[in-house]
Amino acid sequence: MKKLIALVLVLVVAWLGTTFYVGMRAETLFREEVAGLEVIPGQRDIIVDVFSYERGLFRASAVTCLIIQGEMASTANLGAMSGKICSLSTIHHGPFAWTDDGLFVGIAASEEVLDLSELPAEMTAMVSEIFQGKPPVTGYSRYGFDGSLTMKVAVAPVNLDSPMGKVVLEELQLDVLRPTAGDYPVNAYLSLQGLDVSSPKMGFAVDSLTGSVDVIAMLGGELPLANINFTGKQLRWSQGQQPMLAFDLTLQGTTKDHGDTLSGDSRLWLDQVAGPMVPLPMDSAYLGMEYAGLDKQALVRVHALNREMDEIQTRALMGALSGNGEQADMEQQMMRMQSLLEEMTQVAAEQLLRPGDSELALQMLVDDQGERQLTLDSKARYLGVEGGNLPTLELMALSEEQFQQMLDIQVHLDMHQGLVPPPYADRLVALAEQGVVERQGERWRSVINVGNGVLSLNGQPVSRTQLQARVQAISAPDSDPQAEETETLQVD
Repeated sequence: MKKLIALVLVLVVAWLGTTFYVGMRAETLFREEVAGLEVIPGQRDIIVDVFSYERGLFRASAVTCLIIQGEMASTANLGAMSGKICSLSTIHHGPFAWTDDGLFVGIAASEEVLDLSELPAEMTAMVSEIFQGKPPVTGYSRYGFDGSLTMKVAVAPVNLDSPMGKVVLEELQLDVLRPTAGDYPVNAYLSLQGLDVSSPKMGFAVDSLTGSVDVIAMLGGELPLANINFTGKQLRWSQGQQPMLAFDLTLQGTTKDHGDTLSGDSRLWLDQVAGPMVPLPMDSAYLGMEYAGLDKQALVRVHALNREMDEIQTRALMGALSGNGEQADMEQQMMRMQSLLEEMTQVAAEQLLRPGDSELALQMLVDDQGERQLTLDSKARYLGVEGGNLPTLELMALSEEQFQQMLDIQVHLDMHQGLVPPPYADRLVALAEQGVVERQGERWRSVINVGNGVLSLNGQPVSRTQLQARVQAISAPDSDPQAEETETLQVD
């Protein structure tokens, strides 16, 4: 009996000791996650900070608030908001954490609630009305022993109706999974259901929008290597009570790392297209883009330069909002922007493209009632100059003919007669006589190829000047007999 009691005491002490240690580890993880948050990338005027953390043996409570500091704090309206938009967290310590969803085995499990009670009374009342008395945002986090992190953030439903308009939201939820202790991969899933925002003049609605963004890696700490997949059902625009445009969509995109180069694609499908805003006879469409052979380090550098430019613009905007922007600082920022732009141009011109390897393909398809209305296929391959890249200044000095020799280009156009606006019908007949397009039954076709410095149109060699003259005919305005008669009288 004494041995059994001793064993129980040992287990209890071990459990309490483990819980105490896990509680300390949970606080460290919590503070690290908060410290890593960036409200505005590259800026520290608005941050998230842990106001308080009270740790007990089995659970802890924390208050995390939005802090306005630096130049932004001097702005009366923004400065007054500092510390008043907070998240209240309840952290359950592992190894066995009891949560509202049941037992969780891991380091810790936390529940968060957005707290706006410190805001002015009129703002608090407005928020309460919009979200029907419920917390505007709730969420949870789960920290696993393997370093994994699972998060969920949900916005409360909204059903607001007034003479000025209405706002309805059935669901908005974001789920995030980081399956390992490293920063990546990170998998995010978004679900938007039943959104309807309208006023007496216009409205926008979405029945459903769901999808995922999987960030596999962050190349050079700058460029995300990601897979994207979204599906939308019945996205609708209206003016007053008149429906103007509606469609379903599917959006997919990928990027792939091939060592020294990157490739990727993006694809957009539109279905159930309807409404007076539709410019063509169509009920579905597809737009796709594929690229390959882009230099990885150059693309990372371009992304870093672009990020720094965005940070400078954000800093300038904050300075303008706070009223503390100095003229000297503005001039320095403009000089830095110019320097970054010049470097970006140089990197893009001299390093980004790889002769013989860099390619770009675009495709557009338009259908109506099961019949193909439009096909546009284009492909381009970069050849460089004698298999290499020129310095930027030399590149800018090249003639049009020399630029033409740097690329292999193929463009194929196939269009149904029904897509041709009546004013252009006669012009297409004239262009067919010139060899710009070819008519085959109810379809118009044209093929342009550029290879080895030779330009061909529908299989026939043609000079650049000849092609420009022929194509310009389709965009030239119709002749006005009255204007021609007036011109003749003036000449006479």
